[in-house]
Amino acid sequence: MRIVRLMCMLVAAAASFAQTSGANLKAEEAAIRALIANPQRIKYTDDRIFWSGAYKRPIIGAAKGEPFSDAALGQRKNQVSHTEVQRIEVAASGDMAYEFSNGKLEYDVEGPSKEHVSFETASVRVWKKVAGEWKVALMFVRPME
Repeated sequence: MRIVRLMCMLVAAAASFAQTSGANLKAEEAAIRALIANPQRIKYTDDRIFWSGAYKRPIIGAAKGEPFSDAALGQRKNQVSHTEVQRIEVAASGDMAYEFSNGKLEYDVEGPSKEHVSFETASVRVWKKVAGEWKVALMFVRPME
């Protein structure tokens, strides 16, 4: 009976050790929100996956993707994006999280049309904590029509 109790205590201790406290999860969520508020500080994992409405297929790692012709990626000037976080959920382990956001993307097209493009977006990001630092492991962003 003592062995069973001891094993139960060890399992319970291991389970509580593996889980991050609620306060720490809130702190991790706040850290991710701070990165989103300062997009130039966002870093990506080396094997990240990126898929958007501008590319025909997902891009993995540093590979170059084939954009749709109407994406005008090389002709975009004055590009500005805004993100409005709808939800962030941090895993109990404290090392993974997902985020769902709405946003807006605006840019001017260089060339004869001088067109100003503006549309709303929806995105999902998966965040991974690597060496104590939050990085984006996966991002999926699409225009909302």
